[in-house]
Amino acid sequence: MKVRILGSAAGGGVPQWNCGCGNCARARRGELPQRTQSSIAVGDGDDWMLVNAAVDLPRQLAAMPQLWPNALRATPFRAVLLTDGNVDHTAGLGELRQGPDAFAVVSSAATKSLLASERAYERFDRDPHHWIAAEPDGSNVASQIHPSIARRFEVAAYDVPGLLPGYAGRTTWRGAVVAYRIRDRASGANVVVAPVYSAIDQTLERLIENADLALLDGTFFSEDELQSLGLPAKPASAMGHLAVGGAGGTLERVAAVGRNCVLVHVNNTNPILDPASQAFAAVARAGVRVAMDGDVFDPCHPERSAIGAQSKDRL
Repeated sequence: MKVRILGSAAGGGVPQWNCGCGNCARARRGELPQRTQSSIAVGDGDDWMLVNAAVDLPRQLAAMPQLWPNALRATPFRAVLLTDGNVDHTAGLGELRQGPDAFAVVSSAATKSLLASERAYERFDRDPHHWIAAEPDGSNVASQIHPSIARRFEVAAYDVPGLLPGYAGRTTWRGAVVAYRIRDRASGANVVVAPVYSAIDQTLERLIENADLALLDGTFFSEDELQSLGLPAKPASAMGHLAVGGAGGTLERVAAVGRNCVLVHVNNTNPILDPASQAFAAVARAGVRVAMDGDVFDPCHPERSAIGAQSKDRL
């Protein structure tokens, strides 16, 4: 089982089209890597699952030859797993509309209720596709996705603290945000994908502790990150994100298992994008990594992972 980071940034990417912050300015000048919005592929061979679908998806797939079609019309994806209904995680569904490949969409019932009734997405809830409303209680739904996925993997959704998207009122709701645990049956390796959460509760804490690889919310480094830049924005928690740094932040909560953790969904304003920053140094001291577009992780054989500059080898 391999994990390919197709996009590592939060909504808007880096640089964000209308942002003149230091990170975006440096990315435009080529001083920092440019990043596309968060999408993650998990699987191997002919059996892959796409966790969240960014609008950047066509460009992301074009840069990943292992995921190119092997026929006139084909895709290696058996399912799209949605962690939430936020636009940056779902707009790419529109890029998958051409079909006719049959793949499942998996989400919580809350996310399905937000999206499947919209005309742009309703086709994914009828043949040849099907939309699975997974109960976020850890039940294995692999058999509902595809026989080959069921043979090779276990796939389970877990309710984690979070908010409905801004367009739905940013209120709490069961299944507003889920994390996925994907287990490789052959090796027993566990991957946890949780790019959004507002707190690390006991459920998420156990998932992270038992994971061989945990992809975690790296949106903001501090609670007041946006306000500190003079932007008229809400604190991180009010937007449904737990800050990476600070008391009770993600780094503090994963201190015992940081070596297995990778930050994804990083906002363009986050100082961890700059390897020379104190924030990046704090992440490194905790043994946590900051994902880059193109990174490839092999949780079954960590020594074979291709991270940063090595990811050009494209495992």
